[in-house]
Amino acid sequence: MRYEIRGRVIDQFTGDGIGGVRVEAWDKDFGLDDYLGSATTISDGSFSIGFDDSAFRDIFFDNWPDLYFKVYCYNELLASTENAVLWNVRSPQVGVEIKARHPKPPVCDERHVYLKIERIENYSPVRPQEKTVPPVQYGRDCMRGDGHENALIPQAEIDARSLTAVVYREYLDSGYLIPKPDKLIAADINEPAYTHRVPGTVIYTRPCQRLKIHVWNTDDVPHSLHAHGVRYGIDSDGSWPFGTEAAHHGGRSDAICPGETWVYTFDVPDDALGAWPFHDHTHHHDTKIDQGLFGGIVVLGPCDRPPRRFRFPWELLRRIYLDVERLERLPVFAGKRIPEQFEFDDEAIVPLEPHIHAKRLREPTRQLLRQHLDFLEEFTLKELALPRRIVNTDHVPVFFHVLSNPDAKPVFDTDDIDELGGEAEIDFPTAGDYPYFCRHHPEMTGVVHVVSGGPDPVTVTIQPGPPMAFSPDEITVGIGGTVKWINNTNSHHTVTSTQGASMPTHCINGRGFVGNTPTIVGRSGQRIRWYVFNLDTSPTWHNFHPHAMRWKFGGEYLDIRSMGPAESFVVEAEIPPVLLLTADEEKAQSPEHRPPGAKLYRLKGDFLFHCHVHHHMMNGMVGLVRARQSLWLTEEMAHEISHRTGLPLDDGSNACPDVDPHPCRGHGGGRWEEIPGAPGVAFMHSVLLPGTQRVLYWGYTRADQSRVWDYSTPAGTYMLPANQPADSPGLDINTSNMWSASHTLLDTAAGTALIHGGFSPVRSFAFDPPSLAWTRVADTAGDRFYATTLTLGDGRAATLYGNVKTIEIYTHGAGWAAPIAMPAGMNHHQYYPWTYLLPDGRLFIAGPHDPTHRFDLAAPGAAEAFPTIHGNRSTGGEKGTSLMLILRPPDYKPIVYIIGGNPAPTQKTAEMIDLSAATPAWTALPDLNVPRPQQFTATLLPDGRVFIAGGVSGGADGGVCEIFDPRNPGAGWAVGPAMKYVRTYHSSFILLADGSIVGGGDPMAAGVPTPHERFYPEYFDTLRPVISAAPATVNYGANFTISTPNASDITEVVLLRAGAVTHGFNMSQRGIELVIAGIAAGALTVEAPPQANLAPPGWYLMFILNASRVPSIGRWVRVTT
Repeated sequence: MRYEIRGRVIDQFTGDGIGGVRVEAWDKDFGLDDYLGSATTISDGSFSIGFDDSAFRDIFFDNWPDLYFKVYCYNELLASTENAVLWNVRSPQVGVEIKARHPKPPVCDERHVYLKIERIENYSPVRPQEKTVPPVQYGRDCMRGDGHENALIPQAEIDARSLTAVVYREYLDSGYLIPKPDKLIAADINEPAYTHRVPGTVIYTRPCQRLKIHVWNTDDVPHSLHAHGVRYGIDSDGSWPFGTEAAHHGGRSDAICPGETWVYTFDVPDDALGAWPFHDHTHHHDTKIDQGLFGGIVVLGPCDRPPRRFRFPWELLRRIYLDVERLERLPVFAGKRIPEQFEFDDEAIVPLEPHIHAKRLREPTRQLLRQHLDFLEEFTLKELALPRRIVNTDHVPVFFHVLSNPDAKPVFDTDDIDELGGEAEIDFPTAGDYPYFCRHHPEMTGVVHVVSGGPDPVTVTIQPGPPMAFSPDEITVGIGGTVKWINNTNSHHTVTSTQGASMPTHCINGRGFVGNTPTIVGRSGQRIRWYVFNLDTSPTWHNFHPHAMRWKFGGEYLDIRSMGPAESFVVEAEIPPVLLLTADEEKAQSPEHRPPGAKLYRLKGDFLFHCHVHHHMMNGMVGLVRARQSLWLTEEMAHEISHRTGLPLDDGSNACPDVDPHPCRGHGGGRWEEIPGAPGVAFMHSVLLPGTQRVLYWGYTRADQSRVWDYSTPAGTYMLPANQPADSPGLDINTSNMWSASHTLLDTAAGTALIHGGFSPVRSFAFDPPSLAWTRVADTAGDRFYATTLTLGDGRAATLYGNVKTIEIYTHGAGWAAPIAMPAGMNHHQYYPWTYLLPDGRLFIAGPHDPTHRFDLAAPGAAEAFPTIHGNRSTGGEKGTSLMLILRPPDYKPIVYIIGGNPAPTQKTAEMIDLSAATPAWTALPDLNVPRPQQFTATLLPDGRVFIAGGVSGGADGGVCEIFDPRNPGAGWAVGPAMKYVRTYHSSFILLADGSIVGGGDPMAAGVPTPHERFYPEYFDTLRPVISAAPATVNYGANFTISTPNASDITEVVLLRAGAVTHGFNMSQRGIELVIAGIAAGALTVEAPPQANLAPPGWYLMFILNASRVPSIGRWVRVTT
């Protein structure tokens, strides 16, 4: 809700209004009070502070914040109502009257500023420093421009953009011992430490002040300082060759020689309010500015407050000065001992004796000083990284400029090619390949191939966009031939060899590309005052466009303003809302109208600010304003907003957004296709049949309970098996009902499936893939309703729990052994326990109930317990899902995931445990994008990623699928396309031999199963490796050969066991990466799994994968002894 705080500041004695003073509004809190906004009084003392409570409601101690006020003139506090409540949102119409003493007349004083011209070696504007403290990250392009599609800038480009930067660095003392560490923008969470900052400083001053700026040049070439907007004599103009020379030491104002100092004198007149640049103005000053040698002077109003300085604890600085005094054996402080305390105001300089100067220190002192400064840098990084609830955005200087390396020596480089018809020619006397680019538009690239007998001459045109380009961008010319470039655009261009060249970067504050450039964090409705500078002195102009912000200029409102070289201006705007609300949603923000059950949602929105010249923006001249907004919403409101526009929750991270680079191809890659035909029965259970292209599935109670789907043709075919369980002698549907059964695949030549339990809890069957026939086998001793069954390393099958607290072991052809009793401490494991065979032969139950357990089948009483983070993932036994990642050499670490569930803490969460660790423990994985409280399945893809689908209800479709890459966990769960049909209770998903996934199951529509759907991951849209020949059977530890025309490109060989899925758990799912022992023309030599606990005997799909992790179609192989 928008409020307006209105009031008046009056003289405490006369009652007259006081104009021109700054009034700040603060929220009274039990801890730190929060700054909310400010205004300057007009001539009668009145003021108005705009206030949007959505910007701050999450930090108010209560719903009715009490505000007090401070009145300042510059740094002089004139009044504070801190001990009295003067305004409350319950009574926003109440005017505020603040009694204050009248400000003192401004003092025309003299202020000394100490700048040192110094180098920053190996500075890259896309990675300004290697050492960072979260949330700072570099080397990114969050806009994912050309060549940066993964949001990362390649190392070769980082190096190509590097240079030796040169800056004016400001110091805290007159001896240049300790640098001033203040950030340029307090709210920029990407700003590097002061040791790696371009530009070096912004100087804040006020009218009637004389600035004495001492500039010490420690570079190895002459420099100067030329300031805009202030008054000076010719001795302080700094422009070569029109300066002055001092007789006593011979130094020049327009060329400060290496090691020398010049003092520039500037008067700040009353009419100089605003932002003004300063920069080098010696020979070739354009190249020096392009190395970072510039800064800004901001002239504030008489009662404006400068940014709050970063204050080192004085004891830290005092220790440094004491060490210098001890080693130099000279007094350090001017005329006195080093004080116990020193009060820094916003202009204070530590006054040192004239003989104390960094250039005159002895080497032991220099070494110790460097150690102290290293610590101060670490201290500053840590302090500036501490989270702040509100950061002031009253002072936001942004410099638009270019950084480039003047020492680069490209093999060839044209001068600027004039627009609209300009030409340039280059001869190529030597054979070879010559890549090139345009220095003004580095994304424009081309290649010249010089070969014997090639054509001569050759012409390339520079075509207007979008996008501007060299056409053709790849040409061939003969040795000694000539290439002519003709510029048909209205922009200047160059043709510059990539070899030996520097890649220029269009920067904001010394950095290029979103993710590295300023990310300015503030709250929606918060005032932001921009000081905008253009320090690009080339013929190209820039403009300033902050998204969703406007300001008044020349009697009209603007949201963009152009600026020529060295131009600057000041604008004030307001940080925009993250979301615009409906009337009902807006009403809910007021405490008196807040609906029951509403809770606070914290949102984040990133708004660009940039130069609108496309090539400048895409070459880095773009930053972010990160708006934060807090809203009171009911779950229904949040759901509605989420469906309407998306609900951008603030996770507190500084990561690039995780987006699909091709959103119109289906989110996250891949596609769903509906399978034609009627499934006939529910897809509650599904088993992949080895050696075939068929899936066995079944569902609810009926005599013809099961079906087979044959996917050997594109459309697929539904069919009946040869018989049904109820056809067995002496049985009917009531005594052979496999609804809610369990299953695994055995090590037989036919790939027999063992299926048992369910609503006929002791009944067991074998299903034969070649004949598609069910055969009854021996019954279990215990009732196995909702049990789990898996194949062990010795080829036997084990079934666990269900309605009994035992394990039974099955040997094919011999039947079930006597039950093994389980310890009472594991009795919470009952329905469909997520159980895995570990590489050492032990079993691990990962849930869905808590705690999880690892135990030896021969001695289950000695089980180890591992509590999860979020507890039980199912109130029954069929919600949530789990899988074990592919076991990979050399250590074959067993890593298990548990995902989703129906208890509230689990619905969007996931956890992992590494059971190879000395002390295994569950740790958090990134949250899912959508809650999955209903039944869904996790499936291993051949490339090792984890695919989940289903479990989402209440929408118009089946909800999105999600894919997680364990090799890139920071990317989180990628959102994929939505299914057409809802898949929840009694659904299943299973991997097919070609790497696609088929899914189906309830809810049924009008008693009839909904059509099945098939998911094709994105690797179906690219060229895939091919297995042309491989053995049908391999033995443990033995080498075997895979024939493939892609042998040289193959980096992985993976086995995935045939699946057997129900109730959200694939009991048979397992993967192992094989060791590639050799690569020859057209063939791979591969080692079979070394032992059976890694890959229990039976049938697997074998995939080969190339360096891009694209898998082949799977090939059936039996792993056996």
